[in-house]
Amino acid sequence: MQAVFGGIFMLSIIVYAVFQINGANKYRDFFSPLDDKEYSYRSFLHGALAIAEFLKIKGAGEYQAKLSQKIAMVHGNRNLPYYTKVHLSVKIFYTFLGIILSSMLCLLGNADLIGLFIVFSAGVLMFFLADKSLQDQYKKRKFELERDFPNFLSKLILLMNAGLNIRQAISRIAMDATVNTRLYAELKTVITDMEAGLSENEAYTAFAERCKIKQITNFVRILQQNIKLGGSQMLFELRRMNTECWEMRKNTARQLGETASSKLMLPLSIMLLAVILICVAPVIIELGSVF
Repeated sequence: MQAVFGGIFMLSIIVYAVFQINGANKYRDFFSPLDDKEYSYRSFLHGALAIAEFLKIKGAGEYQAKLSQKIAMVHGNRNLPYYTKVHLSVKIFYTFLGIILSSMLCLLGNADLIGLFIVFSAGVLMFFLADKSLQDQYKKRKFELERDFPNFLSKLILLMNAGLNIRQAISRIAMDATVNTRLYAELKTVITDMEAGLSENEAYTAFAERCKIKQITNFVRILQQNIKLGGSQMLFELRRMNTECWEMRKNTARQLGETASSKLMLPLSIMLLAVILICVAPVIIELGSVF
């Protein structure tokens, strides 16, 4: 079995090295826009992309649709094709890394047939482990949008009550230099799109597609309904929505507080046990010396 594990180890390294050399020439500048901190291993992704292109790996089905939704949420619809390739490259790199490390450990540990299952499982697990980072980014972005949206809606209603129309109000809020969050960046994109010639309806639709949270989808629906049908009900609908958003934010804050409290239980229990041991230890030592 050692020869098998050695063969898997060497073959994996050789295959990846060959594609890495070819990919480094072909995709030299492809990964340069990536952040060095987030993708510290980006110089190794050339080989993974070369493997994906060689095998013509393309995601499909519901799994890929969910991935695409998360990628679009994190990086935007405009960057979806690029970051889809980046994410696929990361998954292939993780897979080879899992196979190489697990086969090396099985080789050093004199594993038997079960080692083959370990190597296969490591490759599969590492393939899906790459999705965890994307999921964390998705949750963080979603949380930040949901957190900032009630404040934005309150400002919007205030400015509309002061006599500004919806476009002027959004532009005034987006240009607030004191706030630099994801939501405000998306609002600036909306204004930029409209200034570039995109209609309000199209700009708001793109805004909802980039953010993909329920509150913003409902907000855009109200705006589009007002553009299409007109009327004086929009401000009333926005006020009602603002009340609902603040209630949702309160519930979210309450849930986060409960989660934080439950996480504190373990360290507090350990500290209590330590205090009890410190108090009881002298007594036990004294009793031991007596007997």
